[in-house]
Amino acid sequence: MPTRPNVWTCGAGLTDALARQVLGGFPLGTSAPADLSRWTILVPTRRAAIALERRLFALSGASALMLPRIRPIGDSDEDLLADAFPQDGVPDAVSAMGQLFLLLGLVQTWAAEHPHLALAQDVAASRGQALGLAQSLAELVNQMETEEIEAELGAAFRDLDLAEHRQTILSLLDLVQQRLPRHLHDLNLMGAAARRNAMLRLEARRIAEGRHDGPIIAAGSTGTNPATRELLKAIARHPHGAVVLPGLDLGLDEESWNSAGPNHPQFALKLLLAHLDVARGEVREFAPAGARAVLAREVMRPAETTERWSDPALLTPTILATARDNLRLIEAPDRQTEARCVALLLREALETPACTAALVTPDRDLAQMVAAELRRWSAEIDDSGGEPLIRFGRAQLCKLAIDVVEEGFAPAALVALLAHPAVTVGFDPATARLLSQYVEMALLRQDLPPAVPADFMTALANMRRTLAADPHAPRGVRTLDDAAWDQITDFTARLAAALAPLQDNPRGTLAGHVARLTTCLEALAPDAGDDATRRPFDDVMAALAQASALHPESTLRVGLSSITWALRQETLRPQRRDGTRLAIYGLAEARMIEADLVVLAGLNESIWPAAADPGPWLNRSMRKSLGLSQPERLIGQTAHDLAQGLQHPHAVLTWSRRAGTAPLMPSRWILRLRALMDRCGVAAEQQTDRLVPALAAALDRPGEAVRIDMPLPRPPLTLRPRHFSVSEIERLIRDPYAIHARRILHLEPLAPLGGSAEPSLRGQLFHEALRRFVEQDTRTLASLIAAGEAVFAPYMTHPDVRHFWWPRFKRMAAAFVPKDAELRADVVASLVECSGCVPLIVAGQEHSLRARADRIDVTQRRTVRIIDYKTGTVPSGKQVKTGLSPQLTLEAAILRHGRFQGDPPPEAEDLIYIRTSGGQTAVDIKSLAHQRRDPVNVAEVAQTHFDGLQRLLTRYQDAAQPYVPRAVMFKEREASDYDHLSRFAEWSRGGS
Repeated sequence: MPTRPNVWTCGAGLTDALARQVLGGFPLGTSAPADLSRWTILVPTRRAAIALERRLFALSGASALMLPRIRPIGDSDEDLLADAFPQDGVPDAVSAMGQLFLLLGLVQTWAAEHPHLALAQDVAASRGQALGLAQSLAELVNQMETEEIEAELGAAFRDLDLAEHRQTILSLLDLVQQRLPRHLHDLNLMGAAARRNAMLRLEARRIAEGRHDGPIIAAGSTGTNPATRELLKAIARHPHGAVVLPGLDLGLDEESWNSAGPNHPQFALKLLLAHLDVARGEVREFAPAGARAVLAREVMRPAETTERWSDPALLTPTILATARDNLRLIEAPDRQTEARCVALLLREALETPACTAALVTPDRDLAQMVAAELRRWSAEIDDSGGEPLIRFGRAQLCKLAIDVVEEGFAPAALVALLAHPAVTVGFDPATARLLSQYVEMALLRQDLPPAVPADFMTALANMRRTLAADPHAPRGVRTLDDAAWDQITDFTARLAAALAPLQDNPRGTLAGHVARLTTCLEALAPDAGDDATRRPFDDVMAALAQASALHPESTLRVGLSSITWALRQETLRPQRRDGTRLAIYGLAEARMIEADLVVLAGLNESIWPAAADPGPWLNRSMRKSLGLSQPERLIGQTAHDLAQGLQHPHAVLTWSRRAGTAPLMPSRWILRLRALMDRCGVAAEQQTDRLVPALAAALDRPGEAVRIDMPLPRPPLTLRPRHFSVSEIERLIRDPYAIHARRILHLEPLAPLGGSAEPSLRGQLFHEALRRFVEQDTRTLASLIAAGEAVFAPYMTHPDVRHFWWPRFKRMAAAFVPKDAELRADVVASLVECSGCVPLIVAGQEHSLRARADRIDVTQRRTVRIIDYKTGTVPSGKQVKTGLSPQLTLEAAILRHGRFQGDPPPEAEDLIYIRTSGGQTAVDIKSLAHQRRDPVNVAEVAQTHFDGLQRLLTRYQDAAQPYVPRAVMFKEREASDYDHLSRFAEWSRGGS
């Protein structure tokens, strides 16, 4: 054994310094070794191991090299341990998935045993609550195992006067602590963290007993866990061993060193040195600390000694100037601009051949925003965090299928599923894409679409009949022939069969739920080939089936929640491209990673460092009594990572002032750094780099603002429509651009996705019931209710129809029958839903005007009343007289100058709106000819509007007449179906 432990430290450039030392014989102190294969080097992460291997090979200058065994510190050689300690067999570790499922079962058991508690009632009421509690419990269990806390929770807090919610929590924790180890023992398993600790301690024991041959080095670890500290102690005392600490501050004064608490970057190293029985003065350096290390030391100085900032000798102008050289601070106005600033810096680094750059941040959202910004230059970046598997390929399709179930087969979820490129249900991809669009239009973009897959075929058949008879149906489905409908029917049948396994919500095992979902996916995408995502997805599904025995029996929807959780945990890490010179690292990974430029981003409070949260289970005092570390320890670790990054020769620190509309605070260390520079006389405008945010803001700023004017299309006369319905005339008056878009460009507005009961459907149902009623010989309340029952029957499964529309219809019917009897007191005939047309010659061209009247009553006097039913707003008399709502007056003109089916008399004596809302005023009859104020002379106004119609149509036979958007809208803010096409939001702001 050496007389003292062999402990070293290195600030920035640990990988390079360690590689050079090893090639020089470290820790043996001999000349350069010919064979490095005898060396064992432990590093914090796999990424650090790869980086060290590459650096060793690059520095060796050899075409081939026998590399040391380099591995992460937690990966023990189990074969070697088995040979050394055959009697100390360690059980396998339970997987993270298996542990979660065991805890899920325990949470459900606890809820069943304590039904009187509010938390247990929440668990029973929400299927997601139990899974969320299990995940949070798994984090607590792992932390207690990692820190080797074995106290019995029930006994530890039995005598404390705790609030009721704390006692509820303790009852759950007590059950978990008693039963989880028992379950694991019965399965011959142990917790992953506990097993890791056991293996580390066996490794430490093997090394301490001299059973390790060859030099062994542990580099980059701060020894935050007890088992890791034990291993480092054994390595430090090995005859050929050495521990290389990252960034131990040997220059920090003793008072500050003693004052360093859990949120200080040196706290973990202070605990480690105490465990190693090594004084700070005994630690040797690979290289002396530079000016940047002095700056980091002062920024991180404990609050108890910050008065020393006033000492000019600590941070002289020369040291400060050297430290500020190639150190840039960037404050961005928002997170998007911060991401763009970082992307600009990384892109600038690519201009220098062989230059490498790395983004270091704990903020995954910011990292992904930077990667997205880099794509504008087609710049590749190696992201060590990867992407969630659930966003890609088969896993994404699986999540879409789960969403369909979660949302009750809602049209929006079905459309999202059908849009996935792998969904073909056995058709070729091009045909499947086309058929899925037809299914969307014919089945999902209709009022009250089918609720479950079993209803798809019936609903499609009904919709096919409805669309065939509906002149207003979308052109895309109205013109389909029988062969196309047969294909759509076949596609729909296959889709319904594929989703059928997910329609019910049975109880069963997780393996059974996985099998049902797998069957569904195979039917949805039977021809999906293998890609980079298929194998990891299959591995997750296999792991779920294997862990099924640990998952409590559940309904399908609960099982799907667990499957979604598993897919979210899996990360897809694309193969690293050797030519990539840009990288994104997390904090731990960056500890031994080197690059020519390092950007430390996301330096906002609650991000870096994260908020100190003790968790939902144990408060600070309870954690202290158990011996669990406080959350401030994590702040100290992230402070250490920042201090290490700050010492990089070319470093950039960035933060944001806002996230969306919410203000953000700079990190406490940024505030300290700026306060320190203020103290040293550095002006505020010199502290931050203003050029990069300005460039980022200018990146998407147009060079010249181009005004968008109102569109005034003037199509050729040969393309302009000459045949109109009366409702289109109103649209031609109010919004001519809509006529241009619909009739000339043939662009029809896409119906909204079904699922909600649209007011238009309510109007159709009321109209149809009244039509049937008026056609009957005997008009009684019972006959109107019977007609309504027949019309409403296909839609009564929808709650809005059953609970709101139908009661309103019955109220309307009760009021309508007596009023209708008064109306038809002198009526000899009622014509319903009759069509009329009048030909016109306008500017020498044939035109026509057509109408479909809701009802025409013929009186004994051989005059006519034209009646229109409204379930919504009724036009005012002024709107009718001015011609803004000319529907009924033009129908009167058709009656006089053309003809209607049934040949009613040509003179209309009255125009009547009947509002049949069924609301507070169930039925309201509005007679335009007999209204109290300003009654309408029907014959005169009808002729005036007919003459005005001819003048209007004449104007549109002038090639210079444009189709103006939103000419006379009913309300200024009323939306038009074609506002997006006319770019209304843009030209209206320009003053047009």
